Amino acid sequence: MKNILISFLLLLVSMSVKSTLCYIIKNDKVLLIEKKRGLGSGKWNGPGGKIEDNETVLQGAVREVEEEIGVTPINPKIIGFNKFSFDDKPFMDVFVVVANDFKGKLQETDEAKPQWFDIANLPWNNMWCDDPYWMHLMFNNRKFVGIYDINKKENKLNYHHITVLDELC
Repeated sequence: MKNILISFLLLLVSMSVKSTLCYIIKNDKVLLIEKKRGLGSGKWNGPGGKIEDNETVLQGAVREVEEEIGVTPINPKIIGFNKFSFDDKPFMDVFVVVANDFKGKLQETDEAKPQWFDIANLPWNNMWCDDPYWMHLMFNNRKFVGIYDINKKENKLNYHHITVLDELC
């Protein structure tokens, strides 16, 4: 069963844009950004973006955090994978990365405004509709894979499925 799931996920990953989201989690707080432009403008999310052809997932995650908020995550690790479609049209594969610390000084850029939030008090109404379904797994250090189809116009889930990987391994 595990090998079939892995083969299926590898097939899915080969079909969409590869991206990262990186969450720095420290002292029961998480560092989010308010997107200033592009997809998700005005929403709170983790810093991230597309992985370049010559990068690993972690290299892409670190580069995106540095570009968006001026800090470098320390010892980042992949905790999850989310596959997104909008209205049944494949869109993006997102590797979810976490780090427990960073070096450098936080800065606002033309792309993003960083802000710390208590994990128990996140701005759910200004976040993507899929976030409440998987972020609790990330905060509890649980590995996961999620598939989501979002009604782009209304920011509502059409469907989703999440598998917690440490239950399979």
